[in-house]
Amino acid sequence: MTILLISFALLLVIGLPIAIAMMGASLLVILVEGIPISVVAQRVVTGVQSFPLLAIPLFTLAGSLMNDSGISERLFSFTRAFVGHIRGGMAQTAIVGNIFLSGISGSSVADCAATSRVFVPQLTKAGYGAGFAAALCAACATLGPIIPPSILMVIYAWQANISLGDLFWAGIFPGLLMALAMMLLTAYIARRRRFPKDQAFAWGRLWTEFRGAFWALLMPVLILVGFRMGVFTATEIAGVAAAYALIVGLFIYRTLRWSHLPKVLLSTAKETAVILLIVAAAAPFSWILGIEQAPQLISETLKGATDSPWVILILLNVVLLILGCFMETIAIMIILVPILIPVLNLYQIDLTHFGIILLINLTIGQLTPPVGVLLFVASSVSKVRLGLLVREVVPYVAVLILTLLVITNVPALSLWLPQALK
Repeated sequence: MTILLISFALLLVIGLPIAIAMMGASLLVILVEGIPISVVAQRVVTGVQSFPLLAIPLFTLAGSLMNDSGISERLFSFTRAFVGHIRGGMAQTAIVGNIFLSGISGSSVADCAATSRVFVPQLTKAGYGAGFAAALCAACATLGPIIPPSILMVIYAWQANISLGDLFWAGIFPGLLMALAMMLLTAYIARRRRFPKDQAFAWGRLWTEFRGAFWALLMPVLILVGFRMGVFTATEIAGVAAAYALIVGLFIYRTLRWSHLPKVLLSTAKETAVILLIVAAAAPFSWILGIEQAPQLISETLKGATDSPWVILILLNVVLLILGCFMETIAIMIILVPILIPVLNLYQIDLTHFGIILLINLTIGQLTPPVGVLLFVASSVSKVRLGLLVREVVPYVAVLILTLLVITNVPALSLWLPQALK
């Protein structure tokens, strides 16, 4: 285990991608221990042979189709008519719009790109400042993996062997609480900086925008109601989302062209390949940690330190927030979840509740340098300097951490809805 961890750390330090670093460290241990090299191939294949993982390319495709078909713009137009009249209303529109957007794409990166493309030019022109606009768009995108459906939920449910449906329902209230916290912070900043108001509220305008966004707004409702009624499974939701985005884009809004599809499919293939490469590479890595009894070692160490599950959750929050600064989201999940499951079971911590805690930690990590992927996406799309973006995003990170502490200490926020719907 020492060889595995040290070699993995060294390979990361010299700049290798995480998937290659995990595979290289695993291969080194297997060679040193004299284990047949075929074990690596077997573990890699086993790591991606799972039906729930089929949802990953389909959710990625749904997000790409959504961005190409203009669904996101219609959602934002509707939410702007709804909340744009208050001070800083255009900024609030980005947050409320991302609540709906999160119920469609399942990807924080896709949401960040869509929001930044639409809002940064508009907010900058309205006098909000490019740095604030880009930071807001990055912060809003943290709702993507929390409000169902979600690619990260698919991976965690597969790893923890829990109901993906329960995890979907568990994310709704925590996601709404995160959105509320960001809206309150935005209202405070808007009052302090005297951000402008949008045009006055008008029922006629709201109705017009609602009609324009109706098919986009129907998508998350269709997905969750169909799942609740048993029309399709949690894994099939991804396929339904992709098919719905395709039909709406091609035949209803008519903003998606057949000629766009090869580019969309190629982009989906690339993003899926990155995710599944990490999943595959982590399989032998996790297997070695398992046979070296890393979970048992951690369990015994923590058991000697405290008997309180709440102390364990706080410690895990701290560790996850730190790791989120330096490691990619999916890599953290793939490596840590198999190790932590025995620990969570030992302390009788509900795996669904911890799944939401884990996902919120990881999405906050996407906002923190040096590996904050949402910062880089927002910076790239908006052409805002990374340093300015980081300064503006700090208050949002602080508010999200406070929200995380509330959700950690109030399990009912995550567990009430799944239990009520059983």
